[in-house]
Order: sequence, then C-alpha cells, then structure tokens
Amino acid sequence: MDHVLAGLLRERVFAILASLESPETHRLTTAWRALLHLHEQTESGTCRACGRRRGHMCSVWRVAATHFLSRE
Repeated sequence: MDHVLAGLLRERVFAILASLESPETHRLTTAWRALLHLHEQTESGTCRACGRRRGHMCSVWRVAATHFLSRE
C-alpha cells in the first residue's frame, strides 16, 4: 500500500478510536493504538513489527481497517 493511502487509513482509524474513547473503553482503545503504532510502516514501506513488504498491508492493519472502517 502506498504511503498516501496508508496515511489516510491511519488518520481515519485513529479518528475512529478517538470517537470510541470513553472510561469504559479506555483500556481497549489504548491497546489498539499501541498495537497499531507497533505495526506502522517504516520509510521503506515495510511493517515495523512483522516486516510485511511494501504494497501489502500487514494483518494487524487489515483487521483494523475491516472492523473500524466497515462500521461507517
């Protein structure tokens, strides 16, 4: 996935996490943010944690996109 699309996806997922934030969901949204930060793309476009190559979203970001963006 290119950097522009990855950036848009990141912005949207983090915005949705912010909108879900409440005292009851704080631990869960914090855990999602931490997991997503660990799996951000490096400058070369690979996943920082699992090494997924440029052009392919890692499984963590695929799950986030499926679950957070499909509710809209």
